[in-house]
Order: sequence, then structure tokens, then C-alpha cells
Amino acid sequence: MFIVKRLFSAYLNTGTNKSNTPAVRQQIQVTNLFGLIGYFITLVLGVSALIRSAGAKNDDFYLGVTLLVASALFFTSRLILKFFQSKNGYKVSANLVTGALMLLMLYLIVTGGVKNTGPLWIYIVPPVVLFFGGLKRGLIQLGCFAFVAIVILEYPGNLFLMAQYSDEFSSRLIYSFITVSLLFVFYEYSRQRSFKTLQELSREFEKQARLDPLSGLQNRRGMLEKLEYEHQRTLRHHKNLTLMMCDIDHFKRVNDKFGHDVGDGVITQVGQLFDKALRKQDTVARWGGEEFLFLLPETTQEQAFTLAEKLRAQVSKQQYQAGSDSFTVTVSLGIYQMHPQDNLDHAISRADTNLYRAKSNGRNCSIKSD
Repeated sequence: MFIVKRLFSAYLNTGTNKSNTPAVRQQIQVTNLFGLIGYFITLVLGVSALIRSAGAKNDDFYLGVTLLVASALFFTSRLILKFFQSKNGYKVSANLVTGALMLLMLYLIVTGGVKNTGPLWIYIVPPVVLFFGGLKRGLIQLGCFAFVAIVILEYPGNLFLMAQYSDEFSSRLIYSFITVSLLFVFYEYSRQRSFKTLQELSREFEKQARLDPLSGLQNRRGMLEKLEYEHQRTLRHHKNLTLMMCDIDHFKRVNDKFGHDVGDGVITQVGQLFDKALRKQDTVARWGGEEFLFLLPETTQEQAFTLAEKLRAQVSKQQYQAGSDSFTVTVSLGIYQMHPQDNLDHAISRADTNLYRAKSNGRNCSIKSD
């Protein structure tokens, strides 16, 4: 059983790769599954029809040949996925499946299939077409299929029909097909809206998971991801990368004297000041408590020092309110330019060491590595 399950899973995942999105991977898997089912059903029915024909070129013979051609097309869809794993390979395969299905259904309407039961298969068209084509494209394909089917069934004199259907059967087949199609269209519309809503919520949750709720800046998790990305980019392109650690001086005194709400306001305002002063490629994060970490791509230590002094001066000039009282705060900054042999933990540690050198040097200053 385990071997069968493993083989079946491998079959369904033919044509998938690590770069596929979950939606694309699902479409490839369903294409493989539907191709497999379509291949075996049409193969069995085709062989059965040929056996019934007993070698004579009658309706069963032509039905059998048509079913075997459809079976070959369904099998080809898998070969396309297996050997042509290009960006749009799965789309070609899906189009082949839906095209083969619709042509086969139209053929069954024209010929009637076995004892005029062929048209009963057309109800599988709406879900398949809408799944592979999506709402907009699926609607167009369904509309074209329905139009051709109506022309075949209702054209005066049954010009396009090899089978004989009563008027009641033809009209009810058309009405029921349109009804089923509309139900599937509504379902696909609802599914796409729900999927879009879930995607938006997922993106929002991902965004919020990387933001500090107090300051609105990147939090530690978000910053670590950016650090890793920029570090790798710096190594590839041999660019400069500088880190800067900042701490609000005597922040505990602010909390003790004015309360934590005022202290939170100071963190928020300082964070906003930092964020507005940076370039688009720079990032500042609330690293923890009253500490901030700056990520400065393509920046030397000397350039970062100039920025640090500018920020330090701006912070010291800004007034903060606590009821009727106003006060100022200062910041200390430690700067470290990464070297190719550095890892991130070491670089952050060096920036933190320089920050504490700044604090030991009387605070309200910036210290860079020697």
C-alpha cells in the first residue's frame, strides 16, 4: 500500500518544481489526476466500442477511434508536464486537457454515443473548464461550448446531428447544462473572492508579524530577514554594508519620572524621526526596549558616522511632552562596517560593543570601530 501511495504521489507531482506557487502546484496535480482518469476512461470505452464494432466501420467503430484519440491526448498532457517543465508548460497541458474534453463532448452530442447516452457526459465540462481556465477564461470557453452545442442540437433539420433526439430531450439538456454551468460559475466566483480575501489577510498578517506594534518599525524578526538578504547581496556584489546600534540615553528615568505611556510616546517619536531621515534602501528596526538597529546598505563606516551625528543632533533638539512639562532626550550610537569574513551575529555584536563604548564615553555621542 505504501509503494502504491508513493507511486501515485509521484505521478500527481509530475511537472512540479520548488519554484511553483501552491496554486500552480495544485493545478499541475489536478491536471495529472484528470489526465489519468480521462486516459483510462476513454481507453476502456474506446476499446469496448471497437470490440462491439467487430471490425465493421459502423458508429461503434468511429466512436472507438475517437475515444482512443481522446485517450492519447489525455496521456499527452502528462508527457508535456514531464518533459516540458517550462514556466507555461502546465498551461499548455491544461489547455490540451480542456480542449480534448470539449471536443469529445461535442462529438458525443453529434453521434449520441452508446444508445444516445453520450450527451449525459457534458456536465463534467463546467467544473473542469472553470478550474483550469479560471472565472474569466472559463466563462468564455463555457459560452463557446454552449453556443456550439445549442447550434448542433437546435439547427433546423438536424443538419449537424448523426443521432436522433426528441425536442424535449434537446431543450432540457440545454437548460440543465446552462443551469449547472451557472451554479459552477457562481461557485468559482465565490471561491476566487474567498481566495483573494485569504491572500490579502495572509499578506497583512505576514506584514504585521514583521512590524513592531508600538513604533511601526520593523521588529527583530523582520530585521533579521532583511539583514540576511542584504548580507548575501553584499557578498555577491562586493558592496559595503554598515550596521548601527542606537539606544535612548537614561530612558529608565523617563519612565520613572513621567510614566510608561510617555516613554512609549518617546520611542514612537524617535522611531518616526529615524525612519523619515533614512534612504529607501535603509532600514531601521526596534531591536528591543529602547534600542534601535540600523541597516545601511552600500554605506561606509564614515558615511554612517555622518548620518549618526545628524540623527543624534535631531533627537536632542526634539521636544517631548508630558502633560504641561516638556523635556528632551539624547541617544548614543555604535557603528560597525561589516567585512567579508563577518557573520551577522559578529557584526551585530561589534555594533553593540561600540554602542556601549559610546555610553561609557558619557553618552550622547557616536562611536565607530577603529
